[in-house]
Amino acid sequence: MILVIGGRSKIGSALIDSLRARGEAVRALVRRQEADAALPAGVETVVGDLGSPESLRTAMSGADKAFLLSSPHRDAVHWHRNAIDAARDSGVGFLVRSSIIGADKDPPAEFISAHTQCDRYLEQSGLDHAIVRPNLFLQNVPESTIPSIDQDGNFYVDAGEARISMVDTRDVAAVASIVLTEGGHSGAHYDVTGPEALSYKDVASQLSTALGRELTYVDVPDDAVRDSLLGLGLDRWFVDALVGLYQDYRRSSTDGYASVVTDTVERLTGARPRSLAGLLSELQPTAQES
Repeated sequence: MILVIGGRSKIGSALIDSLRARGEAVRALVRRQEADAALPAGVETVVGDLGSPESLRTAMSGADKAFLLSSPHRDAVHWHRNAIDAARDSGVGFLVRSSIIGADKDPPAEFISAHTQCDRYLEQSGLDHAIVRPNLFLQNVPESTIPSIDQDGNFYVDAGEARISMVDTRDVAAVASIVLTEGGHSGAHYDVTGPEALSYKDVASQLSTALGRELTYVDVPDDAVRDSLLGLGLDRWFVDALVGLYQDYRRSSTDGYASVVTDTVERLTGARPRSLAGLLSELQPTAQES
């Protein structure tokens, strides 16, 4: 039995599908408000919360392995420590945690430093484990960048000239599935990237091709991004953490950690990682209607 925590996320849902295709018994932790939402046939559900150690121990009872992922949150470090402790106390044999690229470098960005703390806690827990560290998700482009394009064809990001080896969430799930179901991954740390390092100028160029009109990336100050996101009603902690992440990408610049392209996806899955152009070709009819 493999317990998936974060099964409602893009990575988690793709992981569940992959595990089921491999014939694995899967249990998904769901929050109480999600209990009635459908999951794939054959997936067991258990109601619980990362803030509730007791519910986590119940969820992990009888599980041989676990996958741990959560959305960014001010309490994420506490939550993940709860899950790691519950896995150890419940006799889970192997835990795979979804982290973020750069978490081994102790950067100041809140999003990354939280993962650094969680990774170190897992490493020191005594649990048999592996850590998967994906880069920024390609899905952010159709979900966040395209909707933000203004009537003049501009979109605004505080990324400077940074190049980022963005990765498709489905490839992250494919790697996690291999790590969970095949041997030889104990103690491994896998940086998971796409096939190329893209600047947001590159993103603009590929979007222009996919959408059939000239689009322009405009590099803007952090304060402008912060004010815009706060104006949309987003939580201040999340906004500050997101701005801090892009500050770190700018520090990485054109050839730093965020630009590194790894062979993890192809080496573990045997398939080339998905590209932004490929993703946009899948979504193109919808994107052109936006």
